[in-house]
Amino acid sequence: MKVVLIVLSLALISGTTHAKRCTVLYAEVADLAVDNLDSWEAIQKNYVAYPQCDDGSIAEGNSEAIARMLVDEWPENAKLQSLIIHDSGFEKYVVRHINSTLDTDDLHQIITLSSESCPAENKALCGKLIAAAKSEEK
Repeated sequence: MKVVLIVLSLALISGTTHAKRCTVLYAEVADLAVDNLDSWEAIQKNYVAYPQCDDGSIAEGNSEAIARMLVDEWPENAKLQSLIIHDSGFEKYVVRHINSTLDTDDLHQIITLSSESCPAENKALCGKLIAAAKSEEK
């Protein structure tokens, strides 16, 4: 864990000079961060910190983390909605990660939860989640 914190600190200290490119250091840090995406806050921080590295296996890890939050932690969607209100780009990021890399059962569960258990204040988001999951069903 100390190694992860040191690497994260070095990446953040290095400044934004290379923020548009996924350097080897940023890729390593983003890859390590995927293992700790266990809350909407962590996912949102990752989205802000490493957008340039959201590709390949890192993107697949981000998608899996988002699916785990939607499927396994559905009641936490109030926090997701709160984050989206402050950053509409985050909503696009979440919806984009509902994709073909996800397990079919997870896609079905996202559709079911979004259809049957969506709070009234989250209807727009749930509609987008349903559309994304349905477009990826096989």
